[in-house]
Amino acid sequence: MANVKAALKLIKDEEKGVDIAAIKHGLELYHKQVVKLLELGFSVKVLDLGILVIKHRGKVKDIGEAENISDFTVDFIPSEEVKKAVSNLSVDAVLTVDNSPVLEEISDLSRKKSDGMVTAGQPVAVKGKNLKVDLGEDEIIFVPQDKDGRDVADKEKWLSVPDSQLFRNKPTELNFFAPQSLVDGETYRIVVKSSFIGNGRKRQSSLTGRSAIFTATAV
Repeated sequence: MANVKAALKLIKDEEKGVDIAAIKHGLELYHKQVVKLLELGFSVKVLDLGILVIKHRGKVKDIGEAENISDFTVDFIPSEEVKKAVSNLSVDAVLTVDNSPVLEEISDLSRKKSDGMVTAGQPVAVKGKNLKVDLGEDEIIFVPQDKDGRDVADKEKWLSVPDSQLFRNKPTELNFFAPQSLVDGETYRIVVKSSFIGNGRKRQSSLTGRSAIFTATAV
């Protein structure tokens, strides 16, 4: 992602003696005027790069409802010069997007702390990405860890969170009650297995995300 700073550096390298500070100031003024014109309802031609076009997100069914139309967005229509600039690009590698659950933060809601401790039987908040689970299909599991920070091999000791203990189920946050049987002083990870995609869709097999290690504590 190249920003204005990168463009200014190229100008400085290619056009010796140009007042970069003056160009930067001019761009800032131009930026403000483009935003102002959009606020006034104008589509804006941005230099010769393309046009910022204001459009309504939905469909207008009745032209008599003009005064009630709201919820606008902006599309960018590139110029032929811009489209030509990228027409001959080649690909070095193909990357896939991994939509596995990402567990970024664990909070003990009973103590209102995110300090690497989780209280047995008390509410827990997990924040991150792609966390929402499909009830009845997916899993939230407390996996005990050995002294080397690896999952305990005996899965009989793994503790699943029942659907009835889950009270917030969002893509960016899960809230549920930790198992009452967490052993005080023992270390665990939370594993989320999610097949949820959205709009009633789900994957054929679930994707897995793992939290950092934390320590269980008694009430």
